[in-house]
Amino acid sequence: MDIISTAAEALQPISTRGIRVQQGWYDAEYKKLHITLWLLEDSEDSHSDDNADVLKAQIQVNIWSQKDQIGLKNEIKKLLKQKGFAYIGGNDNLETDTKVFVNAMRFEYAEETEEYINE
Repeated sequence: MDIISTAAEALQPISTRGIRVQQGWYDAEYKKLHITLWLLEDSEDSHSDDNADVLKAQIQVNIWSQKDQIGLKNEIKKLLKQKGFAYIGGNDNLETDTKVFVNAMRFEYAEETEEYINE
């Protein structure tokens, strides 16, 4: 499972508007509004015959901007939920050192698989 690609695909309507969606963390060199995707953890569940029947992953999605982006945050939540992500929680914060506003969200995604082989 490539959770970052799955999330980026779900956020395609945003990136086609010219808002950068990228894997990684805050890019101090890039001063414009951008969104980062970060893998928090992945796991296996529901084992049978030594193989996982379900793959799970949690990601963090951050909006980095010069102002609060509540509307964009709600759009991201909607798009990811439509793709099958479950919203876990989030928070908003003004970084005191950089004066950059961060809207942070965490999501979980589960994918059933019949052909996954443990490596």
